[in-house]
Amino acid sequence: MYQLSYFSKATQDISEEVISGILEKSRERNKAKGVTGCLVFHKFSFVQIIEGDKNHIQSLFEEIRQDKRHHDVRLLWEGKNIGRNFGDWNMAYFTESNERSGSGELKNFERNLFLLSELSEGTTAALNMFWISVGKLISGEMN
Repeated sequence: MYQLSYFSKATQDISEEVISGILEKSRERNKAKGVTGCLVFHKFSFVQIIEGDKNHIQSLFEEIRQDKRHHDVRLLWEGKNIGRNFGDWNMAYFTESNERSGSGELKNFERNLFLLSELSEGTTAALNMFWISVGKLISGEMN
């Protein structure tokens, strides 16, 4: 099993429809290739960890680097792992609409991500870098 985690910044014109399309296409394609992971989109930034066969992961990451819907793609860590940390493809996403911005839902979303990171067994460097980066994204340290 091979893992890779990265950070990137979304283009400013990215929409909910585009994000939904990314998720839908990723689920289909990654399932066929045995790729799992977790994608967090928040504050116009992505933090993702992907895991699977080394060749598939490296090929997928090269495609991710070329994708024009984001920029400043930074590899956080890559390497071998004994098994999977994410059996299903997951995506954490919060829409900051006018109706929700004052409701406290954003703070709950951020708090839940922090809790997930604390509950996750950080058994690999890729997983640790993923959760550290999610925490930095939420706190505003990642830019």
